[in-house]
Amino acid sequence: MGAADIKGAILAAMATIIYYLGFIVFRVAANRMPVLRGTRPLQLIRYTYTNWLWLTGLVIVLSGVVTQVEALTMLPLSLAEPIFVASLAFILFYAGVFFRERLTGREWSSIALFGVATVCIGVSNGDREVLTNSVAGPAVLAAVVVPGVLISAVVLVGGDVRAFGRHARPLAGVAYGFGSGISLGISELAIKGVASVYSTHGLAAAAYTTPYPYVAVGMAVFGLAQLQIGLQRCRMSIVVTVLTVAAKTELALFGPLLYKEPWPADRLLMALRLGGFGLALVALVLFPRHETAQEPTGLPVLATRERA
Repeated sequence: MGAADIKGAILAAMATIIYYLGFIVFRVAANRMPVLRGTRPLQLIRYTYTNWLWLTGLVIVLSGVVTQVEALTMLPLSLAEPIFVASLAFILFYAGVFFRERLTGREWSSIALFGVATVCIGVSNGDREVLTNSVAGPAVLAAVVVPGVLISAVVLVGGDVRAFGRHARPLAGVAYGFGSGISLGISELAIKGVASVYSTHGLAAAAYTTPYPYVAVGMAVFGLAQLQIGLQRCRMSIVVTVLTVAAKTELALFGPLLYKEPWPADRLLMALRLGGFGLALVALVLFPRHETAQEPTGLPVLATRERA
């Protein structure tokens, strides 16, 4: 790796840690907010985007976005993605020490599988470090964005039905993590587009003349609002882990489509990459969907708040 690669790797790690610092602030803000409902979008936006503590977290997250844009001008997604994922250890440590969240053996197994999947995807790049500044047209971008919006919307509304239904059981946070991860993964894909345009044509073109900055901002607004619901109702370690699984798998899967970063030509490397995608899917499926009786009780009690 050259000096630019090392600098890009350092910036990629910094970007994700900055993101997670913002998520920690979001988690603290969630406990001070009224009950957030995905079926009440205007109220959801008002409670989040007018809360000073949440806005502080947003500023931190935006700092991570700026750092990530710079990192993606130096690294291809296939190399940046494992670095992004490795920083997940930071949020797991913080959630365990400061929020006293405990993971079950099954949850640790899922996280370990995702770690192996990330290694497979990273190794599948081989010795090539192909960094392109190609960007896809609006039609290809829409083919990725539109299904993501629909999936996230279904998860957002469905989460309310399950959380407040007559026979509701406490959710572990998988659905919220998946829904927000899809939205934020698309936002990160668009950030790569912003970085590519910025690298080729300069700041003004990156900011105004392509759909990528608008997609990045719009999907981030949607994803962060959904993330906030998950952080209010569920353990941060689960929500953020599943978010990371969904978002980073999306980066690795759709990055080559949007930015023409080549897939491995070698059969073994191709098998490693496909195996990594498969393991990431298995890890996602293995996460428990509901909390057990042994889980900590420090999470918000929605029914009590709702009656209040």
